[in-house]
Amino acid sequence: MSIRRTDGSKPTVLPTISAEAQPKNTAKTRTAPNVIKDGFGPAAKTTDLARAEQTLKPLPAPVGRLSLESKEAQSAIQTSLEHLTPATSKPATQGLRGGIQYPAFVPKNVERDELGMTHVRLDRQHEGVKVYAEQVVSHLGKDGKVSSVTGDQSTIPAGLGTQKPQLSHAQVLDIALKDFAGKPDRQPNSERVIYKDPTGEYRSAYRVEVANVNGTDNPRRMNYLVDANTGKIYEKFNTIDGFKNCPCATHGTGDAAATKGTKGAAATTPPDVKVSTSPNAAIKDNATVTSKVKVADDVTVDKLKLSLNISHTYKGDLSVTLTSPSGKSAVVHNRTGGSTDNVKGDFDLSAFAGEKAKGEWTLTVKDNAKGDSGKLNSWGLAISPKATQPPTEPPKPPVPGGTADDTSLYSGKVDLKTKQGADGTFTLEDNTRGKGISTYDAKNQEEASGTTPFKDDNNVWGEATDPKRNQAAVDAHYGAAMTYDFLKDVLGRDSIDGKGEKLVNYVHVSENYVNAYWDGEKMSYGDGDGVDSGPLTALDIAGHEIAHGLTERTAGLVYRGESGGLNEAMSDIMGAGVEWYASTKNSDVKFNWTIGETAWTPTNGDATDGLRYMNDPTKDGYSIDNYKDYPKQTEVHGSSGIANNAFYLLANGGTNRTSKLEVKDGVGMDKGLKIYYRALAHYMTPSTTFAQARTATIQAATDLYGADSTEVAKVKESWTAVGVK
Repeated sequence: MSIRRTDGSKPTVLPTISAEAQPKNTAKTRTAPNVIKDGFGPAAKTTDLARAEQTLKPLPAPVGRLSLESKEAQSAIQTSLEHLTPATSKPATQGLRGGIQYPAFVPKNVERDELGMTHVRLDRQHEGVKVYAEQVVSHLGKDGKVSSVTGDQSTIPAGLGTQKPQLSHAQVLDIALKDFAGKPDRQPNSERVIYKDPTGEYRSAYRVEVANVNGTDNPRRMNYLVDANTGKIYEKFNTIDGFKNCPCATHGTGDAAATKGTKGAAATTPPDVKVSTSPNAAIKDNATVTSKVKVADDVTVDKLKLSLNISHTYKGDLSVTLTSPSGKSAVVHNRTGGSTDNVKGDFDLSAFAGEKAKGEWTLTVKDNAKGDSGKLNSWGLAISPKATQPPTEPPKPPVPGGTADDTSLYSGKVDLKTKQGADGTFTLEDNTRGKGISTYDAKNQEEASGTTPFKDDNNVWGEATDPKRNQAAVDAHYGAAMTYDFLKDVLGRDSIDGKGEKLVNYVHVSENYVNAYWDGEKMSYGDGDGVDSGPLTALDIAGHEIAHGLTERTAGLVYRGESGGLNEAMSDIMGAGVEWYASTKNSDVKFNWTIGETAWTPTNGDATDGLRYMNDPTKDGYSIDNYKDYPKQTEVHGSSGIANNAFYLLANGGTNRTSKLEVKDGVGMDKGLKIYYRALAHYMTPSTTFAQARTATIQAATDLYGADSTEVAKVKESWTAVGVK
């Protein structure tokens, strides 16, 4: 039976599993053919039967997303529900006294991983109403038993689901539309939810979505959380990410994270090193005082600034010398200044350029005349390191079975998979990856729609004689292909949904459009304005935006607050992963820790400045790299620097600029990416915080490498370095 709720809608009814409903084993019994060969007769038949029986061994359990209707998924769901809520694991039913027993959880998806574990993701419900942004994930071991559960199961007050709201769907839609202040281009919708407000109190509410994606330079898919009784808007946020929408995406902010290297290789610049001490040491008459600071970073000095604070009754008495770890010295001050007291200020010491910074630096202060005394209050060093040039790598072999004869804007020669039509021309349709990759021309219209193809006569794309607008399409098609291959080869996932989902690109959206975004269904790329950016089809931008689709189809991290900062960080991490993966296949692709550098500010003479810097997030002048600064910067792009730097430290090793904590010897990109992906796909939920992300990545590393592994230790160290404990 179905039971109507008080708002008139029908509750979701959980499927029950019975012997009759169980899918039958469809494997057919094979019989060896009765064939006489070479005169052996019955013996030959027996041998063939034995061989046939060998083929009947059970196939390995499927890996990836399972159909919810499958026997394996149904079994895992039932086991999870019985573990979570034994008394409410059945469908909603009418009780003996007229009460309604609602299910507490509704299955969303089931995935089996390469370790043989099964993960059941369930949306939380309360009295038949969905609880906004709250899920649990049940983790089943190889034995089919629940080993652990991730997610929130806090107590919700009775009655929030069963009490009829004072406001209708139509009324809350009007409230949201008034705030939206624009014309939506798709039907607005609302759903009744139980919502935890910013104070932590659960409310009866509606989630309203109003969108205007096409026909605008600022695509919006606004989500509103509205009180179901008062109409108060508790919060609102845009769920469409875009580089134009990122406040840090401004021209000329911060220092570049890299400088040009020889032969096109990107040389990365480590973050500035700052050390200081406050000895408060007395400078006695005709005496010498020494003070030391230790630099832990193994970098080479490019520029060095000494900050001094010395109190003294006669400035002309003192000589001050700084000595590097190698023994090289420079005189900072030598009995000059007449009768003025104190030596305070900053001193630029270019004499130390080229010195190794690591080790003890010594400051020596000598009083050279009688009758005066003073104090060395404090001093410090600010070291700007030289860029480090990566070693020259031997040319990478071409991809087997392909010919890299297509010319891209940003990735050199590439090999595109295409389709030949009846007219003999080729289009950007790749049917070799999952359910396909298609790249279409948006014709500089505001609305990215239709299927206008890019065409080429000889299937050699990006030639000088080709239409100019084809070249950016080469990069978009290649970026989607590399993202698909990265997901499959590195992470073991079949496209963003785990089932081969088709990836669709639109290139040449609008005019002079400095933006690229994923709208929940497809990619849209602008051409840039030629100043802030060229076409936004760089590899790491493509990987970043498509990874928003991966997050939507896994943890569903809500795009605001701490979960929103994690959402942005996961896209930066996966975008960097795509660039890294492509660099192992294509010698023209240079991997670094800067986001979007190949497309950003094409006319400023620096090919390596970008949107964000994972090795030093603060370099963009906007982002933060440590959780202690989170209250000051909660915007999702700015706060993404916390997890971005944690991942950088895990994979690469290094020092967090704010905390000065060092992670030595990272675990490498391959392991780091596997850990963060596993955490995203199986251990994070829509409302995951930074602290919960730490727990999720620790668990993911434990699954993959063991609880006592170096990998687990480095995950912990990296999060600690960025202030997440």
